[in-house]
Parts: sequence; C-alpha cells; structure tokens
Amino acid sequence: MSSDDNTDVNRTTDPTVLRSIIEDRDGYPAHVPKSEGQGDQGLLRVGFGDADEDLKEISWEEFREEFEEKNLAGVYTDDGSDIEGNQPVVLRKRDDVDTEA
Repeated sequence: MSSDDNTDVNRTTDPTVLRSIIEDRDGYPAHVPKSEGQGDQGLLRVGFGDADEDLKEISWEEFREEFEEKNLAGVYTDDGSDIEGNQPVVLRKRDDVDTEA
C-alpha cells in the first residue's frame, strides 16, 4: 500500500461508515464482471466515475452483506487522496489490514 507520507491511512470494518466515505468520494459499490464463482457473486470493488465503467454496480445492501461475509476492511485517507493507483478507497481482507497496522 502506498500513499503520501504526510497522509494518514485509515481503516474501517463498519460497512455503514465505509458507505459514507465511498459516497463522499463519488464512489459506488460494484462487482468485477465475469469474476463470479461457485456461490459467489464476484469480486467486490468500489467504483469511481467513468474510469471504472467495466464494473457492474450493485446495491448498498448487497455490498454490506458481501463486505461482512468476505471479512473485508475499507482502507482510505481523510483527505480523499489515492491509496493505490487512482483509487481513494480500496477493499482488503481484514487479516491483511491487521498485519499492516
């Protein structure tokens, strides 16, 4: 994970808090098309604007259920700067985020 050294990276496991953060950054909940598996709707992602037009938007309820089921955490910065590439919010396994803290 890389971000500006002067920017604090935050983590949340609360899907309601994460929804507010994503919406504040004009994002939406989504799946990666054609990533479905047996009993799985696909890779859960956060989309932002036209750059992510290949993602399939899903409901916030679906997002919340999968976020909890897949044991994910949201990683973001207070100022909305990018975490990885051009993404202001990324999803990670909670176990992976715990080891980075």
